[in-house]
Amino acid sequence: MKGISTAEAKRQLLRLLDTGQASIPVPPHFDRHSRLVYVVVGSALGIMAALVVNGTYLITQDQKRGIASVVEVGLLALSILFTWWVVDRESALETHEVDKRLLAIAQELRGWGGGYADLRTPQMPTVTTYTVLRDGEWRDVPTLLLVEGDIIALAYGEMVPCAIALCGSHEGENRLERGQKLAPSMMREWIATADNDAWDPRVAGHSGMAGRVLFAALATPLQSHLELIAQHHRRTGRSVLQNQMSVVIRILVLRVLPGVVAAALVANVIIYGVVNRGGGMGVEAVLGKTAYVVFPFACAVMWPVFWIAARIFTSASGVVLFDALQRSKTEYEDMDDIDEFDVEALPPTKDVRVGIGAVLGHMRWLWSSCDHRNLSRSSNLAETLGNITVICSIDKEGTIAEPFCTPEQIVVPERDDYALLDLAEQQLGFIIDE
Repeated sequence: MKGISTAEAKRQLLRLLDTGQASIPVPPHFDRHSRLVYVVVGSALGIMAALVVNGTYLITQDQKRGIASVVEVGLLALSILFTWWVVDRESALETHEVDKRLLAIAQELRGWGGGYADLRTPQMPTVTTYTVLRDGEWRDVPTLLLVEGDIIALAYGEMVPCAIALCGSHEGENRLERGQKLAPSMMREWIATADNDAWDPRVAGHSGMAGRVLFAALATPLQSHLELIAQHHRRTGRSVLQNQMSVVIRILVLRVLPGVVAAALVANVIIYGVVNRGGGMGVEAVLGKTAYVVFPFACAVMWPVFWIAARIFTSASGVVLFDALQRSKTEYEDMDDIDEFDVEALPPTKDVRVGIGAVLGHMRWLWSSCDHRNLSRSSNLAETLGNITVICSIDKEGTIAEPFCTPEQIVVPERDDYALLDLAEQQLGFIIDE
């Protein structure tokens, strides 16, 4: 039993990445075909039409104010086109972020020489490792680098990374699914039905793995990870901020704007017809001045540009701060008046200095590039960080990453002393070695 080779595992992972790139669509946050967009753009076009009529009328009356109305209509039209271009470009960058990450991972794997200690894939979030037989040697392989056909030496209490089957069993029998844990009670039943002892490392010629159980991987964990990414990005609703902005714009456009238009129109008619008694300014007084009253509402078509700029600035600030914390060599320290053993005390902190130039520089890069490293667009990084209520950190000892502790000694108290009993591993549990 030699297991599969590292080259074969690399080929399987690359084949999965190459076929999975087009299977993860990322719908953009902006719905350019929503009813609200049509209402806002339609309102702006209506105001522009009123200004065009007013400007044309004033130009025919040899009034220079008509040129100003035409220029304002042109600026508003340019604003609409600019907003549409920004939203379209931002949606395209967001759509291709996950594909860019998959390309980056595939590129790292293609340049991988086979040394597991040299492989650094920060784009593949994997914490746990498993003891796997690769190239005839037992290696600690990250979860997302396991492939179908791997021989895994599983310890009792370990969580299964994917669908696996006990070595030496009939096809479809003695299986564990992803998320299950290996328990001694399972093995007592499976040993009786197994065709041979291929599950025992000592029988397979690997006495160094005694106390573990050999399983064959029936699936590739990276495939289920890609499916989770696709499910995560298959959005069914909008974010909190988008819902709030949608409500605000709906109130302004559908409720406030009609009331302002009606009030301005009535006021201008009264001023023109009653106070000024006509005076030859009917079109300007009724149509032009009413359009100028509601002109600020037409500028609402540019709100996506400001929202995108704010989101990019917030994401850039978070990324730059995170990088500064990663580069900082100082240790986190408790305040002088805080007891480090107090469970309700504030966590340790440290001060770092981040310049506005670095934030603006990264913001400029984000404005025109896909952020495949942090997925700041597709994951909605700014709002996601703002919604965090609990942070769970993994310590260097691996208390959370490897929570299945293995006892080594038992303390037996006596009347005036105590005895230490050492534990030695066996296939189905532990024995006491005095």
